[in-house]
Amino acid sequence: MAVVYYASLDNKKLNSPLNKLKKLFKRLQPENIFEKGSLIAVKTHFGELGNTAFIRPIFLRPVIEILKNIKVKPFLTDTNTLYVGMRTNSVDHLHNAFLNGFNYSTLQVPVIIADGLRGENSISINIDGELLNEVKLASDIVHSDGMVCVSHFKGHEVSGFGGAIKNLSMGCASREGKLAMHSVTRPSVHTEKCTACGLCKDACASDAITISKYAEITEKCTGCARCIAVCPQGAIGINWDETAENTSLKMAEYAYGVSNALKGKILYINIAKEISPACDCYPGNDRPVCEDIGFFASTDPVAIDKACYDMVIKRLGYDPFNKIYDYIDPLIQLKHAEKLGLGCLDYELKVVK
Repeated sequence: MAVVYYASLDNKKLNSPLNKLKKLFKRLQPENIFEKGSLIAVKTHFGELGNTAFIRPIFLRPVIEILKNIKVKPFLTDTNTLYVGMRTNSVDHLHNAFLNGFNYSTLQVPVIIADGLRGENSISINIDGELLNEVKLASDIVHSDGMVCVSHFKGHEVSGFGGAIKNLSMGCASREGKLAMHSVTRPSVHTEKCTACGLCKDACASDAITISKYAEITEKCTGCARCIAVCPQGAIGINWDETAENTSLKMAEYAYGVSNALKGKILYINIAKEISPACDCYPGNDRPVCEDIGFFASTDPVAIDKACYDMVIKRLGYDPFNKIYDYIDPLIQLKHAEKLGLGCLDYELKVVK
């Protein structure tokens, strides 16, 4: 049985919630997990520009302070997105992060986009999954000496909800990996937008693009998705044709791959606050589906997500995620992750005041 530490937002007005986060993180004994001088990724989601539900940078400060005190070298990180937006490439992504408050002046640590300028820095890690035999991860995630995975617990339109498992999987995959989770076919060209400039052909790693009146992606395509990032017209799009169930299963297998790549040196914090109905990848957000609940910490990504999920249902008396997204069982990702050996659905909740 896993242990999940929990601190509510109930507080005396003179006691900062940040102190609760610090107590929670200390319970995980990071000094026993990370070696002095090691490079530790603090993986979070910087929020798409316009979204206001993402984790506020100030909540990362206690984590970073403790990491510095145990003499490791933390850095903030995220990966470029599969879709075209403000986080498609590292230049725009960093600008977006800084505008949302994730910058050196706020947190005194570097911000590194882990998969390269356009999401091309990818490393394949072999796994023994049911759907996948390898996962394609951001290179700077794989090269890190460990990770603190700080996740916003919220709803998600593909997996029902998103927490630590989603942050590990979609959040640590390269663009190629994200495509593998979301799609079973190669990207397609919107011919009405295409100007036949040839930038996609130049970027293609597999010589899979031909140019005539417009670009055409051939069967040589291996799904690296570089063409999506370089197209100045936004003419190359993703076919979101994988089932929600299979995407959830693949997310669990990608999370398993990340854990294996880092030899399990990952600590987890979930923040169940401003629990929005959809992903922070949207350039906006709806009202929360539940009141603010608090902070969770664990060494087990399955248990911490299950604890958050259970707490939301307990507060409301029903499952808001299944009510919104009735086509997917929100527990599919967790059950599969447990089956792979990534974590445990059974947990003991220890309250920290």
